[in-house]
Amino acid sequence: MMTKTCHLNLLMDSERVSSSPVRLRIMLPTAAILVSVSMAIWWLILTGQDILAKTQMSNLRDDMERHQAENAKAIADAEMADELQSQLEQLEGYGESCKRRWSETLASLAEVMPLKVQLTKFEIPAPPPQVLSFVTVQKGKKRTVKLWGPTNKTESVSMVIAGRTPKETPVISLMESLEGDAFTNSIVIAKDPRNPNPSPKVRSFRQDIPQRGEGSRMLAFEIEYTAKERRFAK
Repeated sequence: MMTKTCHLNLLMDSERVSSSPVRLRIMLPTAAILVSVSMAIWWLILTGQDILAKTQMSNLRDDMERHQAENAKAIADAEMADELQSQLEQLEGYGESCKRRWSETLASLAEVMPLKVQLTKFEIPAPPPQVLSFVTVQKGKKRTVKLWGPTNKTESVSMVIAGRTPKETPVISLMESLEGDAFTNSIVIAKDPRNPNPSPKVRSFRQDIPQRGEGSRMLAFEIEYTAKERRFAK
């Protein structure tokens, strides 16, 4: 005997829905929750990094304030070291310039001085006044900077000889003697007429007023020679 299977459908028509709306109702909130959680985590990371950066900045500021006095002292010591180095270079330059002596030149001059020449002056003129300051412009303002010594490496030197003689011949003989090898290291001879600074240069050569007791009038002369320059560096 065969039996029939009965299928009962207890769902109402209004309760019948497809599976697609069910997925959307589940996935959209889940995605929103995941995005919100991700944003919250990202915000927490940024907040932590900001707090860490502020903490490091505060620590650096505290270190700078704590070492400010030491830093100022280090800068002052460095400036003092530069100043002492500058002074040392100046002293070394002056020491180098003192290596040239005039004693040998004077001894040689005494040997070649003619008997009929009466020497009235032997002079090494003082150099021009030293410029120990300069003006600099910083941020639109002029500031005068003082120096411990001149910055030039050389200094011009000259030698002046003046005297009296009864005639020209002894003076010519003296000038020829000063062109000898004994004076090569101290006197510069430059006879080229195109040279703007000839050496020797006759300043004056004239009749002198006779002094009491002299039978004849004397010739007074003054001659300037360019000497070897002073050097303040090796």
